[in-house]
Amino acid sequence: MNKLLYYSPAKKWHSALPMGNGHTGVMVYGGKTSEKLMFNDTNLWSGYPKNHDNPESLEYLDEVRDLIMYGRNKEAQDIIEEKFIGDYSDAYLPLGEVDIKFLGGNKRNYSRTLDLSNGLLNISTATIEREAFASYPAKVFAYKISAETPISITLNGKSQLKYEINTSDGNFNMLGNAPDWAAPHYLKTKKVATYDEGKGMCFCLSAKIMTNGKISTNNNSVLVSKATEITIFFTTATGFVGYDKMPRTSRKYALDLAQKTLNNLPNNYEQIKEAHIADYSAIYSKQSIDLKSDIDLPTDRLLKEAKFGRVHNGLIELIYNYGKYLLISSSRKGGSAATLQGIWNKDLKAPWSSNYTTNINTQMNYWSMSQCNMSECAEPFVRLVYEIMKHGKTTSHVNFNCDGFTCNHNVDIWRKTAPVKGNSEYMFSPMCGVWLANELYEHLRYGDMEQYRDKIQAITTEAVKFTCDWLILRNGEYITCPSTSPEASFVKDGKKCSVDYASAFDLGLARQLFANFQEFSTDEMLLKKVSQRLSRLRPFTCGEYGINEWSSDYDMPEKGHRHFSLLYGFYPAKVIGYHRNPQEREWVERIYNRRIDNSSSFIGWSSAWAISLAGRLRKPETAKTIINKMIQRSFFKNLFDFHPPCFFQIDGNFGFMSAINELLVTEEDGVVELLPALPADFTEGEIKNLRTATANVISFTWKDGKINSLNVEGKTMKLRNINLHEELKLDNVELV
Repeated sequence: MNKLLYYSPAKKWHSALPMGNGHTGVMVYGGKTSEKLMFNDTNLWSGYPKNHDNPESLEYLDEVRDLIMYGRNKEAQDIIEEKFIGDYSDAYLPLGEVDIKFLGGNKRNYSRTLDLSNGLLNISTATIEREAFASYPAKVFAYKISAETPISITLNGKSQLKYEINTSDGNFNMLGNAPDWAAPHYLKTKKVATYDEGKGMCFCLSAKIMTNGKISTNNNSVLVSKATEITIFFTTATGFVGYDKMPRTSRKYALDLAQKTLNNLPNNYEQIKEAHIADYSAIYSKQSIDLKSDIDLPTDRLLKEAKFGRVHNGLIELIYNYGKYLLISSSRKGGSAATLQGIWNKDLKAPWSSNYTTNINTQMNYWSMSQCNMSECAEPFVRLVYEIMKHGKTTSHVNFNCDGFTCNHNVDIWRKTAPVKGNSEYMFSPMCGVWLANELYEHLRYGDMEQYRDKIQAITTEAVKFTCDWLILRNGEYITCPSTSPEASFVKDGKKCSVDYASAFDLGLARQLFANFQEFSTDEMLLKKVSQRLSRLRPFTCGEYGINEWSSDYDMPEKGHRHFSLLYGFYPAKVIGYHRNPQEREWVERIYNRRIDNSSSFIGWSSAWAISLAGRLRKPETAKTIINKMIQRSFFKNLFDFHPPCFFQIDGNFGFMSAINELLVTEEDGVVELLPALPADFTEGEIKNLRTATANVISFTWKDGKINSLNVEGKTMKLRNINLHEELKLDNVELV
């Protein structure tokens, strides 16, 4: 399925349909007699470059380490939460809203359709047709109205930020400034945002109107009268000029940028549309999945049936394809990387500031990118991590006197790398930079990221330098200390603690990082240091319920914790192999089963991670159970991923794709396995042009659990000899 279909307009933001070109994001409501368009710009954030690094961390580091080694974890935690803190990240902001009212026309026979195959949105009534798309080549959002008989519209706008409306030229311009500071949603304060310093970046939303009617203005509104054709091109611009530079604040600066974009547009709407379709479809159509479903129902009906236990394969396919659409729409060269909400955010106090949360969420946003053959979406992510590396070198030196770079769990457009304020469960996570480095390096294996190899290897090298310095030798073993496991805690001496040494999360990160570095580096001195630390790095250990999350087998206050960080070494990393390490894999499976059995909250991103783990553990029944529950509970009407209590987080949308991929294709030590965890009701299907971690591109079909056709591009691929039809013809394959 490639279409979202509805027979009623959106009443809420979570029902509106998203559009984006990697620069401008728009939520389209599609009312019967009106239109609401809510705009974002990928670079519109609060604040400006600030120094959050904290030299006090270094002063107390040895004391914290000693306390942990003496078993006084809670005392160490209290010091971290008082002395190691920085400040909150800045926030990704909503730009503004445009409202269009229609006078005339017939509102009967309503429908709205988002075609994922070409990125076109159509809204239809008896006498009016509307078409919209967000063009990456033209850097505009196009909205066209066609009426059988003449109609009139009024267009006006507003913003939650400081702004003004200018319609003096007959067009529409919303000009404003971002705040110097915006509060995170969890901070209880009367001040939502402040403009006291006047340093917030400028922004502009400009609209160019083309029509066969008459254009006039009135009280900051634009009126179009007696028209049968109205085309509006919108573009956005900001004063952002670099992560380490003060933003431009002059509104004229943003207006000039926007006007330049609009002035460079061809006069031919169809030409702009065709260029958009060619650009977008070239990415979207490279890879595809077909679960052979003939279901043809409106999207909200499909979701309703899922809630009653009928999860159609067509809906699974649609959610997968929607994830591809969202990534193409929110991550393109020149824009910023996808945030917690991609490129779409409606709130001044956005959930978790709509920032980059690097203890899982930012990485999950890009898990499926290379698998789904979408390297065109990579540049913003590579640039994000490369700039984090540059900024994180200072944090590493100032906070910990370590070489290389570090990054904690909250990052913003200014590439903040120090901890925030708050509980050490989340605020202190200095190995997040290692995870970002590992994530990028994994993408190299898929064979379509060679243009970024030098940067990715530089990032990996700097992460290695930090990790080598961050590890300390205790009782003959290298460990991390202090060490955390994202948002998890344990009970010791009757107290809840979240700081220890040698968490499984840290150990997995370090082992994967060192293995990556050894594949490419020629730095003999650093390789020697890596080899020394790797040979004496503390091994994973096992407790009553499986692999230990912490240094010892502590009691866990949350048996079904949403994070699977302790299993990082198994997935998404490959430190623990399913075939290579049967004992550790059994430890993984035991703790995984315990978490799944005790989980009551099917948060989108957590469910996606759980499905991926089920795939790598070869547990198809578990995978299907979680898929069904995720679809029943974790999607809004517009298929945005849901995070309790009522937030949108895009990581679940993106993670769903990689989860489905892992059920169909997995790789270990250079050997590909097909259908490792195929759900029983995926009885027949086809994958085209999926990339593998062996740098191959594969296409295959299956029926009743057996591969009946397979095409492999690239070098000879090693394939595990299971789930293959006896009459299957194999070329470019070595069976093992």
